[in-house]
Amino acid sequence: MLDNANNTNLPTAAEPTAALDGRDSVTLGADVATVKYNPFEPNQASLERGYDAEENIKPRSRDQYVELFQHTEKRTAIATLTMCRVTYEAKKTLSDCDFSDFCKAIGYKDDSPTIRKFCAIGKVQPRLMQFAHQLPHEWSKIYTITQMPARAFEIYAEDGYDFRDLKGKDLDALLSATRQPKRIVELLPRDKDSRAFVVAKVLFTTPVVDAYDWRAAKKAFAEIESRLPIRIQFVQAADVAYEHTKTQRYNQAKKVARDVEFQPSKWDFGTEANQQNWDVKPQPETDEQH
Repeated sequence: MLDNANNTNLPTAAEPTAALDGRDSVTLGADVATVKYNPFEPNQASLERGYDAEENIKPRSRDQYVELFQHTEKRTAIATLTMCRVTYEAKKTLSDCDFSDFCKAIGYKDDSPTIRKFCAIGKVQPRLMQFAHQLPHEWSKIYTITQMPARAFEIYAEDGYDFRDLKGKDLDALLSATRQPKRIVELLPRDKDSRAFVVAKVLFTTPVVDAYDWRAAKKAFAEIESRLPIRIQFVQAADVAYEHTKTQRYNQAKKVARDVEFQPSKWDFGTEANQQNWDVKPQPETDEQH
């Protein structure tokens, strides 16, 4: 382990220290001491710089190198397609529990986007294998190709087109032809705290807002909340402003509207609440009441 240190009792006066080139041991005479290796120690030699093995390269012609590279690249694309096919077949044949364990064993979650894309590639792997030499080797790019129109793929593939040359803007144009309309919930942003969907922003269109405007708005919002599965959440600045205007209204009412503001019988509790009072009519007396 990188952080493993061995205690050594050396009979020497010098204290062993790690070498700057990343070695984890130093030699002091006939004794060897292992010290804790720090992988972040500066001035270490990289793997590339430190590799000085003797090389014996067989010379080839330019065309031979081109052929060898393309052959290797094709084998890499085939390996990617085969890997995705294995994932797809596991998804189709294993139980949900076993498939989850399979994904965990290969380093993924069974509901991850990567596994979903592996399965998409694996589903059409038999068809893609015929054109492996025309495909990129990266699974992410192969997945993108599986999302283009089927007819367009057939035309490109049969014409021998190298899909590695397909430009981003051209590919986006092809993908837009197969994208399904999203559900509305996929288009709505979410509140970062409650994770609820945000559907509106409410603005006052008047240049001046007073306590009466606030009260009317709050009553309207309360009515909406009582009828629909939504929640109106005022920003903190709006709540502070409302409390401020409410205090102003109270102080002003004591001076100019005492006969109304401080008589509950004249308060406006809303149409429905007031209607309950207005519709109550005295019942005519009957003979039984006398």
